[in-house]
Amino acid sequence: MAIDKIKLPDGREVAISEWLHWPLFSTIEGQGGINPGADGLGNGVAIDLKMFSYVVGARVPQAGTVPAPFANRMATESDTNQVARSRINHDEAMLVFSMTFEMWSLNNDPDIPGLPNNISAPEPVFNGDNLRRLQRDCMYELYVGAGIKKPQARAPLSYYGQGIGAPAWGSGDELNAGLNVINFSYGTAGYISPLNQRRWQLPIYVHSDRVMYARLRSPVGIIVGLSQSWRFKGYLDGLKRRPVA
Repeated sequence: MAIDKIKLPDGREVAISEWLHWPLFSTIEGQGGINPGADGLGNGVAIDLKMFSYVVGARVPQAGTVPAPFANRMATESDTNQVARSRINHDEAMLVFSMTFEMWSLNNDPDIPGLPNNISAPEPVFNGDNLRRLQRDCMYELYVGAGIKKPQARAPLSYYGQGIGAPAWGSGDELNAGLNVINFSYGTAGYISPLNQRRWQLPIYVHSDRVMYARLRSPVGIIVGLSQSWRFKGYLDGLKRRPVA
C-alpha cells in the first residue's frame, strides 16, 4: 500500500505524490484486404475494440483474422504499459491532457492493378489511403467510470493529430519487384510532433482504482477499401501519479 500522507509532530499532515509525464499506451489490431472487388482493393472488418482492457501476457484485442504470425498473440511490454485491466491501479492516478496514436501495417500493400501510377507500402508502412479510410469511418473515445456509456472524449479519428511515432521504412524490395511499382505511400496523421496533438482545454482526471478504457469503433460497419491489416497503438498523454512506497 502506498504512503501518501505523513503526520508531522505538530499535527500537520503532508500529502506526498509524484506526478510525471508518463503516457499510457495500449495496442489493438484488425484485418484488412478481404473480399477484393473489381478495383483490386479489399475491405476491412467492422471495428469495436477496447484499449487498456488487458495487461502484459493477455491476448491482444483483434478484429477479424490478422495474418500470421500476429493472429491470437499475447501482449508484451511493447503492446501496453497498463498494470490493471480496464482501470487505474489503486495506488496510481492519471491526468489526461490529450489522446494520440500511431499506426503500422501487418502486411504489404501490393500494387493496384489497372492503374497507371501504381503505389506500394511494404510492411510495416501503412498506406496513406488506408489511414484516411480509418480516419473517415472510425470514432476514437475515452470512457471513465463503471457502467458509463457517455464518453469523456469522443471524436472521429481524423480529429486526433499524431504526436508520437517514427518514420517507417521497408526493405525496398517491394518497390523493385519488376511490377512497375514506383510510388511509395506512407500514411501519417500529420507532422509527427507533440505540437500536432490536440491538447484539451480541461484535462480529464482519472482517480485511483477508477474504471477506464479507450475504444476504437466503426459505426458504419466494415471499412470499405481497406487493403491492409493494421496495428493501432492508442495513447493517453498526460501526467501519471506514481505510487510512493
